[in-house]
Amino acid sequence: MKAASKVVTAVVGVALTASACGGSSGSGGSSASSEACDGPPDSVTIAVGSGIAYAPLTIMMHEGILEDEFPDTEFVWQEGVSGGAATRDGMLGGQIQVGVAGIAPFLVGVDRGVEWKVLGSMSQLGIDLVAIDPAIQSLEDLDASGRPISLPSPDSGQAIALAALGEEQLGDATAFDDQLASMGHPDAYQALLSGTTGAAFIGPPFQYRLIADSGARTLASASDVFGEMTYSAIVLTQDFYDCYEPFSQAVFEALEETLTMLRERPAEAAEILSEAEGGAVTAEQYEKWIADAAEDWTVEPAGYEQNAEFMESIGLISEVPDIDSLMLPTVSAGS
Repeated sequence: MKAASKVVTAVVGVALTASACGGSSGSGGSSASSEACDGPPDSVTIAVGSGIAYAPLTIMMHEGILEDEFPDTEFVWQEGVSGGAATRDGMLGGQIQVGVAGIAPFLVGVDRGVEWKVLGSMSQLGIDLVAIDPAIQSLEDLDASGRPISLPSPDSGQAIALAALGEEQLGDATAFDDQLASMGHPDAYQALLSGTTGAAFIGPPFQYRLIADSGARTLASASDVFGEMTYSAIVLTQDFYDCYEPFSQAVFEALEETLTMLRERPAEAAEILSEAEGGAVTAEQYEKWIADAAEDWTVEPAGYEQNAEFMESIGLISEVPDIDSLMLPTVSAGS
C-alpha cells in the first residue's frame, strides 16, 4: 500500500495548501467567523454522494426538510460527490460545509490535520468487490489478471478493504496497488459492464444491479475483514459545528428522521427516492433494497477503530487516533 499512501499524502497536502492560500470562511466556508455565529448560516452547501447509501440526504433534499426549518438559509445540494476524498477537498477549500465521508478518507484527513468530525452515520450498508469476467473467480485470479480494479480513490474504504483482503488472503497488503483505478460508483459500474476494468469495489445499489442483471459475482466484502462498519457519515468541521450548533443539531435530527423512515416506512421512503430519480428506479425496487438492509439504517458510527488500526499498520496514517474525540456530541463512537 506504499504507493497508494504516497498518492494520498500528495493529494491531501495539495488540498491543505489550497485551503491555506484561498479557503473561504464565514457562513460559506469551511470555518466560520465569530460575526457569522448569530443564528443559522446564510448559505450552506451539502454534499450528496451516488447510491442508496446516501438515501437519508436524498430524502432530506427532495422533501425540503431543512429548507422548511430554515427558510432564510440558501441550500445548495451538491449531488454526485465521488467519495470522502472529494468531500474533504471541498470542505478544505470552503466549497462544502456539510460533507459525507467514509471511514478511511475521514481518518486520512484527521491524520493530516483536517479538523472535521462525525455528526452521524448514514448507514452500515455493505461494499462488495464484484467481477463479471469468468476468468476471475477469486482474489488470486484478480491478482494474476493484472486488470484494473475500480474504486473511488486510493484512500477510500474500498481501497483499504482491498489492502486488508490482500494481506489476509494473499499475504500482501500491497498486492493490488498497481491495479487501482479511481472513479465514482456510476463510472465504475459502466467500466465493469464494458470490460474496461476487471473488478469493481462498489457500493449499493450498484453491486445489486450488477449481480442481478449482468451475472457479476461477489469476490469479497469489506465486512470480511472489518465487520460491521459505517458506509458513509455526515461530517462537519469543528468550527462550523461550534458556530452553528443549533443548525448542526437540526441536521442531525433530520438525519434521524430520515433513517427512521427508511427503517419503519420503507414504502414511503422508496416512493420519494424513485421520484427523486425521475422514476429511473421503480419504487418497488427501492423498497426491496431498503427493506433488505433494514438493520443497516443506523445513526451510530461503527468500524472506525478497526479501520484505523489496519491503516496505521500499513503506514497510511501515523497513529490510531482517539475515536471518541472524533465524534460530535450528537453520537457516540459506536463499536
